Amino acid sequence: MSRNRVPGRAAARLFGSACLGSAAACLVAASPAVAVTTLRVDLSTVVRPATRAASGSLYGVTEKLPADVNAWIAPLRPKMFTNPAANVQQPVGDAIVVAGRLAPTGAAVTIRLADWLTGFYTLASMDDWLSKIDQTVSRKKEAGLTNIYAYEIWNEPNLTYSGQLAFNEFWKQTYTHIREIDPGEKITGPSLSHYIESWLRDFLSFCKTNSCLPDMVGWHEMGGGNLTGTIQAYRSLEEQLGIGPLPISLNEYSGAARIDVEGQPGASAPLIAKVERLGVDSACISFWDVAHPGRLGSLLATDSDPNGGWWFYRWYGDMSGNMVSTTPPTPSSVTALDGFANLDTSGRSASVLFGGVNDGTIQVVVTGFSAAPFFGDSVHAVVEHTPFVNRTTVVRATDTVSADDLTVANNQVTISVTGANSTDGYRVVLTPVGGGTGGSGGAGGTGGGNTSSGGISVTGGRGSTGGATATGGRGGRGGSGGSTVASGGTDTGGQLATGGRFATGGAPPTGGVTTGGVATGGVVTGGTAAGGRTASGGATAGGGSIASSGGGSGGTSSDASGGCEDGSCVGGSTGGAATAPGWTAPESDQSGGCACRVGRGRGSTAAGMLAGLALLGLVVGRRRRGSCGCHGIQEATGAMKHQYLEVTYRRGKPLAAYLYLPRRLGSRVARTVDHGHGLHADFDADGVPMGVEITAPGAVGVAEVNRVLTELGVDPIAAEEWAPLRAA
Repeated sequence: MSRNRVPGRAAARLFGSACLGSAAACLVAASPAVAVTTLRVDLSTVVRPATRAASGSLYGVTEKLPADVNAWIAPLRPKMFTNPAANVQQPVGDAIVVAGRLAPTGAAVTIRLADWLTGFYTLASMDDWLSKIDQTVSRKKEAGLTNIYAYEIWNEPNLTYSGQLAFNEFWKQTYTHIREIDPGEKITGPSLSHYIESWLRDFLSFCKTNSCLPDMVGWHEMGGGNLTGTIQAYRSLEEQLGIGPLPISLNEYSGAARIDVEGQPGASAPLIAKVERLGVDSACISFWDVAHPGRLGSLLATDSDPNGGWWFYRWYGDMSGNMVSTTPPTPSSVTALDGFANLDTSGRSASVLFGGVNDGTIQVVVTGFSAAPFFGDSVHAVVEHTPFVNRTTVVRATDTVSADDLTVANNQVTISVTGANSTDGYRVVLTPVGGGTGGSGGAGGTGGGNTSSGGISVTGGRGSTGGATATGGRGGRGGSGGSTVASGGTDTGGQLATGGRFATGGAPPTGGVTTGGVATGGVVTGGTAAGGRTASGGATAGGGSIASSGGGSGGTSSDASGGCEDGSCVGGSTGGAATAPGWTAPESDQSGGCACRVGRGRGSTAAGMLAGLALLGLVVGRRRRGSCGCHGIQEATGAMKHQYLEVTYRRGKPLAAYLYLPRRLGSRVARTVDHGHGLHADFDADGVPMGVEITAPGAVGVAEVNRVLTELGVDPIAAEEWAPLRAA
């Protein structure tokens, strides 16, 4: 059992009938001495399948931004974005182009037809209007798009429509025209600025009479109201009119009609919770930061850096399986604490996301474990936190508040988070203790912490058939095998490919990287064994970064006397490696070895590095003399989030080096570009840079490497990260 606490952040108390493990690290249930805000979760009551209905945004994606779709959009697994039909009212964000960019992520696009017009909105004539729609439909068909969510005929007609025809008649003619030229696509509307029941009653009555009902009905929610009551009132209206129920699309939502709360976890959580609880089909974050389209509804602090909101929505993107019932203390409030939860039986996990106004202490009471027998009589509970200062403050990683094993008592467990605030976001993740069905890896292991991308737990000894990361490869789901260097590792059917992430037998010691490790059935069939970077896996030709048979002898180059796997480690070197912040001197060895940086980011603190190096000892201590392996310290997520430098030494001299760049877990090198001076940049199949090979580390300096990084559009390496090469 591990327990992590972040100073100055929220703390967590986890209660069951008894906690498993050291009593010093676990608090037994007690009556809180302070006021608490309680969120209840029932795993046995399914609301609907998880679709991440509220994960999109208005004008949040443009033709060029975010530039890296795989890094910033795909992890959110968004459902729908709203974009302009043409770059007229909005200067960027053409829906046809954006839909093409989003297609690989599975996200759909609502086409806002009114954005063909200038201002809000100048309608010249009906003929001109229908001609513009013809152009949009024609472009959509030519592009072969299949991810159009709907055509939105108008935006906020209660405020912006001033055509010669009455709006209802204008709607009918437009609706009829679209049905004639593109009958297979849906139509949404009327997209009111807010819910106005009298307006909707008149509109829907007209549409019913004239056979032009929208496929989905929509309005905007900018906070301050009672969304629960609003949706209940709308459903009652449908019953009165004898229509529906129609899907609801809230294609603009925010905690308040202000830029300062756009994308804020504390303001978003209560709204998302109600979207999920009440069955809203889709919802888009608003667009108040008009100077910065393409930032996913203020989830990015810059065009390429996340804020705390992005991480919260990333957690939302992790949700699969079914959404389950949650009950907040004040269901009618759009600002008070609320949350939403999922149960993923195939992934053998459950999670709860929450935020909003609270008393500083939040209790999450989870019941209904009878619906999830894979948990057994105990669960591993991890509490995470994402801070939100404002939309322009970059947040590089989330915090792990605690990680504990709990006994399920009376079909429930209670997790108490103290020191909470009303702006930040929180997540609780539950996985089976020990991964459920065992695994062929070794016993126990201490594992690591959670990850910067909101991964779950990496406590060791979680081997299991299938693994929580098996389905969809979402990364970092802990559960059955985790992704750390700890014993047990990912088992058969794990994260990627046949044989799991590290092979049949999981991470070291038994069956780990050393014995059969990555070589047999690893990340790629055949693993990272001998054969070179793009063949069977290695980091370079002739030996790879792990060389033959897992983590045995081999080097980063064709020399097979020492090498690092793709992680952060310390190893042997007769000459002694440079000692610099974040590094350790490798122990003496007759044949060679390596020293690898403990990756930049959360692990760069002194305490973090010491913890990382201690964990690496589990691996290094089991290697044959003459080799060094580093493995798994990229954290248990679906991506490696920070760059780090790996250096291989031969008799105390740097033989070769490799600068790993942030990447998706399981990415493979598709092409290599020679940048001169012995520097070679690797790219995956999508053109995303994966790393830079440095074949002559003694002959190049940090300036040359940073020249290449600048050309690749990634962060330069800091001088201190070049310390081992400079000292050597």
